[in-house]
Amino acid sequence: MAGQGVGRAAAGLPWLCPNTDGLIRLAERPAGMARAALADPALLAFLLRFAPASAAAFTFDGLTGAGPPYYAAHFLGATRAGWVPPDHPAVRRADELGSLTSTFARRLAEQTNRTNPDAAAAVARLAPLGWYAVAAADPTADPTALDHEAIVRRLVSRWRFPAWAATALGALGLPWPVARPAVADPDPFAVVRLAVIEAERHGPSLGLTDSSDRDELVHHLGLTEADLPALFAAPPTEAAPAGSGLDPNPHNVSLVRNLLRMAAEDRQRSGARQVARLEDRIDELHAALAAVGRADAGHRRDAKLAGLAELAAGAGHEINNPLAVISGQAQRLLRTEIDPDQADALQSIVRQTRRIADLLRDLFLFAKPPEPARQAVAVADLLAGVWADVLPLADERGVRLDRPVTVPVAAVAGDPGQLRRAVGAVVRNAVEAAGAGGWVGVRCEPAGDRLRVVVDDSGPGLSAAAAEHAFDPFYSGRSAGRGRGLGLPTAWRLARQNGGDVRHEPSPSGVTRFVVTLPAAPAERVAA
Repeated sequence: MAGQGVGRAAAGLPWLCPNTDGLIRLAERPAGMARAALADPALLAFLLRFAPASAAAFTFDGLTGAGPPYYAAHFLGATRAGWVPPDHPAVRRADELGSLTSTFARRLAEQTNRTNPDAAAAVARLAPLGWYAVAAADPTADPTALDHEAIVRRLVSRWRFPAWAATALGALGLPWPVARPAVADPDPFAVVRLAVIEAERHGPSLGLTDSSDRDELVHHLGLTEADLPALFAAPPTEAAPAGSGLDPNPHNVSLVRNLLRMAAEDRQRSGARQVARLEDRIDELHAALAAVGRADAGHRRDAKLAGLAELAAGAGHEINNPLAVISGQAQRLLRTEIDPDQADALQSIVRQTRRIADLLRDLFLFAKPPEPARQAVAVADLLAGVWADVLPLADERGVRLDRPVTVPVAAVAGDPGQLRRAVGAVVRNAVEAAGAGGWVGVRCEPAGDRLRVVVDDSGPGLSAAAAEHAFDPFYSGRSAGRGRGLGLPTAWRLARQNGGDVRHEPSPSGVTRFVVTLPAAPAERVAA
């Protein structure tokens, strides 16, 4: 075959056919795939088709899924082209140089930390790829008489190597200043090119590169001449991987193709099971992450409310003293004032100071509620008191109240007045949110040693911002002047003081939901 014809045949190879032992190892999915691939350049070239798009993500173990054995079986049955005779003199020279280059590239990558050592070793092992392709296309051809770089560029494109490997191999003969802007990832290229230069100086030369840019490569990789002797010392001789004793040409061993097919089918089945397990695990992690997020949000909210309570106590005290002076002075003047206009003005001052005093009283209840007088509180009595407090407002607003049908816990522990006020504040908030024609539903659920009082309403719900600030004092999602915004904060404060809690819980059905959690009275607890 003429030289030009050999070049076209080499560039048109569908693959380089791995040897029998390499394909058996591929089917068996060994843990030592790296050693098998580096010993068989045809197997390595085949596996690089399945390599990730990033050199940093490359691992030999990541190349042993269902795809490689499936396609290897396909190529093995579809064509006899591409077999690389291992005893061919040119192949032996290429193997010697490729092994030395791979060793040097791994050392450089480990020393400089510029690229993944496995990726560098793999690409460097295939530096003589053009020589292998020529030997597979025509064992009688002279590789030195052909443009092996042009062959390599066509092969890596046809075989769809990842860009970091394809450009490093296809531009291997270019000097560093020319290649740097042209390759996909300059660091693997620099490591491989310097490794090839040194390998051709220490071992057989195939004319793959020249050394005109050696100093620039050394400088780019952050090395000095003092580093080089240790990096490019002769590697120790390693024993070849144990062989099976079979004919190295897999086309002559019929069982190899069937073994590859069975391996692909088995990995597809196990891969599907693994995917299902991973999906379940991802669901578990998402649920755990959501729970941690909710807990963290709760802790941050509790810390914020505790800080606000401290601030409210101090500010309320400072306001209350001058307010008492203003109110007292206005009332004293009012008793002796005979001018009607002045008397009206003084009465207005008294009314507003009383309004502020009521506000401060509510604020003090949030900031520093009295110590609870703990006792067993019958849940039925607690809810009856709440209903008595809230029913007039519900009737006035035209809101339907749905009471719990059953009570799974007979009694809760806490201060009767404080628990009644806490639950009542949450139900009152729901009535105000539901609006005319709306509804509020209350139900009780057991939760271990606690009782959950779930309050749902048909209101418009809370925006993300409103949910974040729902327990802040003076915050109200309603229009200004409609409520002081102390109901939910006070409910939270009283519930927490009695060993419970108040939370906003988004509902899958879309209704607005707040939950009051109260500790069950141990001696009074009954089954649901």
